[in-house]
Amino acid sequence: MAHKNDIILLATTIVYKDVSRTSLKQSGVIKLLHFAAAELKKNPKLKINFKKENSEASSKTRTSTATLLDLYAEHAAEYNYTKSFIKGSDKPILGSIQEILSELIDKANTNHIHLLKNNALSGAIENFLRNFLNASGIIYNNIKDLISSSKKLQAFFVAPQELYNPETKKICIGNY
Repeated sequence: MAHKNDIILLATTIVYKDVSRTSLKQSGVIKLLHFAAAELKKNPKLKINFKKENSEASSKTRTSTATLLDLYAEHAAEYNYTKSFIKGSDKPILGSIQEILSELIDKANTNHIHLLKNNALSGAIENFLRNFLNASGIIYNNIKDLISSSKKLQAFFVAPQELYNPETKKICIGNY
């Protein structure tokens, strides 16, 4: 059984990391993001903390647009950052987390990504980001600020494959 912190970590990873090589079902991603957002919203004691000392990590810029955060930012830019895509995001999530997780990966099509820019996906991303930033204690004033604040946090999320150095064939952690 998945724990709520694991679900939030999975949702954060899906939003912040390149998922273009994974076949994800858009409906499963939307449900997962709404579920994680609801968990963040209904658990005020659950706080996300970041170590702010690493200024090098927070200054890195991404050149790829393969993350859901980048997809959402592109969609928001099309509306000059004035449109919120959240509609009815507070309605209850149907199904258990196990059901949502089981329909997340498209096992039949392992070489194609099914995530297309649309209002439902952007709404799920926005809903998650709003609740994630609130749990992190980060204040934002508008959509553009929401995206900017979210991108600053992106550098703090490291996926296991990012720790591997193919030249040395070793896992790199810190200054080791």
